Amino acid sequence: MQRIERLAAIYPQLIRAMGRLRSLVHEGMDLSYNQYKTLLTIADREECSLGDLAGELGVAMSSASQMVNRLVERGLVSRELAADNRRQVVIGLSPAGRHFIEELQKELIRGYEGVLARLDEADQESLVQSLETMTRILNRLPHP
Repeated sequence: MQRIERLAAIYPQLIRAMGRLRSLVHEGMDLSYNQYKTLLTIADREECSLGDLAGELGVAMSSASQMVNRLVERGLVSRELAADNRRQVVIGLSPAGRHFIEELQKELIRGYEGVLARLDEADQESLVQSLETMTRILNRLPHP
């Protein structure tokens, strides 16, 4: 089988397996996947506008606004007027949101340690390098 065909065959399996890992890590955290994705997107920036967030998530402004509202209600996200433009709303993580992300990262690391522990050192390094390369390549693709 050619490399491209092998990649196409393994991709759906990888997505399902990563979903299982994500489910194990997120178990009991009472956060939907879309809320999780929104929170991580906000965490990647110091702050962002609702329009930037909607664009990054690939959703309508109304959907992004609803997601932010839910996260504000939970105390994980703050929403304030921009200092230099009172018409623009700035979204960022609240202290509780930062703490939540830190704890989630610890859980993810524990989950990944469990996965990597099944491999020898050389295979662990090879896997991580391959995923870094794949991420770098995919991040160069244009956003839809």
